[in-house]
Amino acid sequence: MEENIQEKIYGVLKKYRNAKFLRNGRILEEGIDCLGFIKLFYEDFGIYVPGDDGKPIEEEWYKKDPERYIRGIKSLGYKDVKIDELQALDLAYFVISHDVITHAGIMISDREFVHMSPKSGLLISRLERHWRRRFRGAIRFF
Repeated sequence: MEENIQEKIYGVLKKYRNAKFLRNGRILEEGIDCLGFIKLFYEDFGIYVPGDDGKPIEEEWYKKDPERYIRGIKSLGYKDVKIDELQALDLAYFVISHDVITHAGIMISDREFVHMSPKSGLLISRLERHWRRRFRGAIRFF
């Protein structure tokens, strides 16, 4: 089972290899942000994640409503996961600055996650030091 999941994850990731970062992007060919990537990636696993919360996403939305991102994640209604329970396909969320959750990625193992970076596009990062300090939680769909 674990091997099949890993195979499928890496198979799906191939189509995002050259993805460009675009703030509020939800279409792979035009560019995607971290939420756009999450939405599209999970669709390949039969999971629907909304691309927004029905309101415009402004440049510095987190200053007006710092709870917006986590409220959206929690509204999905799945099981909360702690850092020592992480596994492939969990949705992990992070603070980047101002101690506000504004970023998320998808675990591809218990120690690595994939996410979109404004500077680098698609990245696979290890959940250690930098990212471990910024980790604020995760949810599990399966």
